[in-house]
Amino acid sequence: MPFVDPDKWRLRKEKLWKRLAEDLEIGYLDEDILDILKKLFEFEDLYTISSCSGRITFIDGRLPWERRDSTIIFKKHRPITTDELVEVLKIPILRKLWLVVTGPIIHVSALNMKSARRILTLARESGMKHSGILSINKEKGIIVELKTGIRLTQLLKVGSRTILKEEESREIVEVANESLLEGKEKLNKLRELLGIQTRIIY
Repeated sequence: MPFVDPDKWRLRKEKLWKRLAEDLEIGYLDEDILDILKKLFEFEDLYTISSCSGRITFIDGRLPWERRDSTIIFKKHRPITTDELVEVLKIPILRKLWLVVTGPIIHVSALNMKSARRILTLARESGMKHSGILSINKEKGIIVELKTGIRLTQLLKVGSRTILKEEESREIVEVANESLLEGKEKLNKLRELLGIQTRIIY
């Protein structure tokens, strides 16, 4: 007996494809990863649920991983500049200001275990070594997370007090951008394995 109900799974795939088009139209979708998402939807036994090509985020919160009582001050899916960092540091905060860089992440639904293993193999070959199966659901399918281990967290301010020294700003920006771009390179490797044209990395 199959893990997943094929009819319900296909209905959900159609729904998610329409949502992808809507997200693109309203500017909600991360366009840096659109070509990969479309390619995965082309497979009869795969579709994507959510994704991010990697981003640099500044968060006002007690701890960087806490969502409750935290506010995103600034986020960007592309490299930042020293001027952007300086401007963010001027913004008043309530708690602590954190710089967080995260690598790409894609959640994929597979119709069967064979397809799940296949996309997992491609992800790991591309350098997304932290990928794995998250759950199995008869309607939603076999949920696979494609993920790198890329993550950088840096405390910048506590209340009105800036922890970061002015002369360190350029170095922090360089490291943040380097971390972000390493994730973008892994997406390019995934593109190669999927037969998609690679992109110039900024």
